[in-house]
Amino acid sequence: MKKVLSIAFALILVSSFAFAGTNDNESAKGKSFFRVIGNSNAQVYKVLYMANKDSKVVVSLYNEAGNLVAKSAIKDKNEFMKPFRFEEMPAGTYTVVVRDGFGVTRKTFEHTPAL
Repeated sequence: MKKVLSIAFALILVSSFAFAGTNDNESAKGKSFFRVIGNSNAQVYKVLYMANKDSKVVVSLYNEAGNLVAKSAIKDKNEFMKPFRFEEMPAGTYTVVVRDGFGVTRKTFEHTPAL
């Protein structure tokens, strides 16, 4: 399973930058993006982060009430996979906020634990 995730991570990275179409000015600024991997009843959700330059990255996870439930800082990386364990988390809508040297990006997902 770990090998499959590594291959998927590499494919996403290669395809994203291959079709980005940046010019020299955009490349100098840098770009980043992330995905949340896991189905709605997963016990672990993974944040896959990729950028074309190293940056300090802060990943924050909020519940639907807007309360911070997890936070992680990663320094001087241009790609990583950060798992968040959800075994004890209640059902609901969660928001992942990524702050890096290129800006702030948010993505939401639904968590519905299996009974």
